[in-house]
Amino acid sequence: MRFIFDENHPPALARMLAPLIEADSYSVTDVRSLGFAGMTDVDLMSALQERGIKQILVTTDRAMRRRKHERAAVASTQAVVIVGVSNWNQQSSLWDRARMMLWWWPTIVQSSEAADPGTFLELPWRQKGLKPLTRWRA
Repeated sequence: MRFIFDENHPPALARMLAPLIEADSYSVTDVRSLGFAGMTDVDLMSALQERGIKQILVTTDRAMRRRKHERAAVASTQAVVIVGVSNWNQQSSLWDRARMMLWWWPTIVQSSEAADPGTFLELPWRQKGLKPLTRWRA
């Protein structure tokens, strides 16, 4: 499984997390490193689908679930999208984002593995009690 951070996250976040994530046999990268910077979400979903392994897109774009064309792209490409809600995109500190991503990482992996294709997973910012990520279908 490969986790791909979109342009809503600093590229350094994926690089910071990579050694820990790759130790568990997963991979992590960002859209810029893949050469997909500036792509629309719909085009990005199609490009990721062609890669042949389960791709998990990590974003803070909460509006994706309201945009019909993006929901349709998630459904048709059978993507799994993790959406950071609440304060994820309001954190300017890379260290705070990395800390919270590490806090949630075991739950992110478990929820991603269990997610049906064409699913959104909601990643909260809060640190109270870990529980499975909320899901909804595209």
